[in-house]
Amino acid sequence: MLPSSHESDGSSALGYWLSHMVQHELLTHEEEIGLAKRIEKGDESALNQLIRSNLRLVVSIAIKYKGYNVPLEDLIQEGNLGLMKAAQKFNYRKNFRFSTYAIWWIRQRVMRSLDNYSRSIRLPSHIVAKIHKLESTYIALGVSLGRTPTADELSNELNLDSEEILTIWSHRVDVISLEMAFRDGDRTKTVAEVIEDIGSNLENGIIADMENHDLVTQLLGKLKSREREVLKMRYGLENGEEMTLREIGEKFQVTRERIRQLEIEAISHLQKFYDKDGDFCGRV
Repeated sequence: MLPSSHESDGSSALGYWLSHMVQHELLTHEEEIGLAKRIEKGDESALNQLIRSNLRLVVSIAIKYKGYNVPLEDLIQEGNLGLMKAAQKFNYRKNFRFSTYAIWWIRQRVMRSLDNYSRSIRLPSHIVAKIHKLESTYIALGVSLGRTPTADELSNELNLDSEEILTIWSHRVDVISLEMAFRDGDRTKTVAEVIEDIGSNLENGIIADMENHDLVTQLLGKLKSREREVLKMRYGLENGEEMTLREIGEKFQVTRERIRQLEIEAISHLQKFYDKDGDFCGRV
């Protein structure tokens, strides 16, 4: 679907992607709508055209984060994944430009890459190896069982005691966050349940509405103070500069895991303003 570069040098990677960018013209709004309609019918060539015509958007965002010591090519590849997701989820009926929607997906992937990099460089290599082993076992068991494996099942499979499993798990933010429980109204939910509940609400609704500043201001006003500040910093809603989980954690003097939890809780609180199709319900 996308060209791939094997260059490791940043300037070479940039030149590679620039050469592919100029091969594709920018699309008009009408052309975007036409492609989106074809994509809706399963037209793979239309999906490819929409993606390739917006490669320059990925490069322009990735370049802004070169100073974080992550190879530019890695940032571009992550941004491309966000672009692909945006192309698959784009709702042309909302009548905004594709770039307005895609930019949030691209930034999200790039920021996640920076978060993962900052975490991995601080962990000893033997811990990273154990995390990777736990991840692969977690996924394999989940597929074979058809559900989320328990700590005991992971323990038996890896021949480790439960305490060691939890210790490794504590370093793996994305996995342990899915099992994190918190109160939502009268019941307790795990993060996994909340993510499933939000589904397209988050993807097609909240992210798409980031450009509607008046609406965003109203929505943020419904959150607790710290949740509101976390979203502002995470998505650059105040000054256009997104911050990593680590950077926000340092500002609040808490762990990056706590910031991630606050981000998820804030988004879950906003889901009630969106219907199952990700459309804003018209009231805040």
